[in-house]
Amino acid sequence: MSPNRYMVLVKFKSQELADEFYINYNGTQFNSIEPNICHLVYVAQVDFRKESEGGAVPIPGLIELPNCPVCLERMDESVDGILTILCNHAFHGNCLKKWGDTSCPVCRYSQTPEESGENSCFECDSTESLWICLICGHVGCGRYVEGHAYRHFAKTNHTYSMQLSTGRVWDYVGDNYVHRLIQNKEDGKLVEMDERSQRVNDEKLDSLTLEYTYLLTSQLESQRRYFEERITAVELECADKIAKTEHRLDSMVDLKATEGQDIQTLQKSKEYFEKKCEQLSTQYKKVLNQLQEEQAMNRSLLNNQQHWQSAVQRLEEDKQKQEKELKDTQEQLRDILFHLEAQNKLSSENTGLDAKELEDGQISVGASSTQQSRRRSRRKK
Repeated sequence: MSPNRYMVLVKFKSQELADEFYINYNGTQFNSIEPNICHLVYVAQVDFRKESEGGAVPIPGLIELPNCPVCLERMDESVDGILTILCNHAFHGNCLKKWGDTSCPVCRYSQTPEESGENSCFECDSTESLWICLICGHVGCGRYVEGHAYRHFAKTNHTYSMQLSTGRVWDYVGDNYVHRLIQNKEDGKLVEMDERSQRVNDEKLDSLTLEYTYLLTSQLESQRRYFEERITAVELECADKIAKTEHRLDSMVDLKATEGQDIQTLQKSKEYFEKKCEQLSTQYKKVLNQLQEEQAMNRSLLNNQQHWQSAVQRLEEDKQKQEKELKDTQEQLRDILFHLEAQNKLSSENTGLDAKELEDGQISVGASSTQQSRRRSRRKK
């Protein structure tokens, strides 16, 4: 298939719907601008093949040439010059030259150059000496500013770059200007400028257009190989990342399974400890009630202890008082016994003292012999 054509496989629910779609759209144009016609065919069977079996691989050496939208003829670079304009539509150079409008014959995009002050270098934002890459559209400053346009060529190997101020094309490989196909600011037509920026005669325009087409084709072919290598490297990198990701995914799946078992074990442990906690909570409540009862009993015992301590203290005071009274009574009884004994002794000795003398006399207990002698002398007197 050509770059501007596509093949679509449509599956319908019934044969009636397929017939209706075939009748309505077979042989009709896609739109009012493009001349291409929709062709429909019935497909009886579809076989799927892997890439290793030869499927999804284009036939080498066979490329379908696109049609020119103006003359509807095949665009062959070896016969006529092919020119691609800003909107990426391709035409024969002679057909586009005969087109009387400055817009694209297909999409009506205006090809007239318009001055814009918004263009700047992608790296340093400079607005002086700007060059645009004809391959990828990168805008960089000239080598007399910061040289970002040349650095872009050294990095990507994009050979051709156009100066925005003049529209001239520079070849970094040949290190000079190539033939300069630029647009006339008056009518937007493509014209050729020589090395002194003078307009070239129209007779040379076709040959120069063909030469420019060959140069651009060779550059695009090299860029195609370059980007295919980049795509292959990216595919290998992505395949490596996918393999690593799948390996990590398998590890995570195994880890998830292990964690699932751990979670089940932890769940069982949780249920066991919850039951244990309930039992301990019940025991705690029971022990707390017993503690409260013992505390109440302790308070009652403390009250009884204080009562009995006061009672014991009173009893001790009574005891001390009774002991004191008993001691006094014993002293009195001893005095009485001693008095009776002395009286009996005196009466038994018959000293000859009358009752008055006995009453006036004094008796000392446990005195020395001198004191006794003195008392006797006193009594004799």
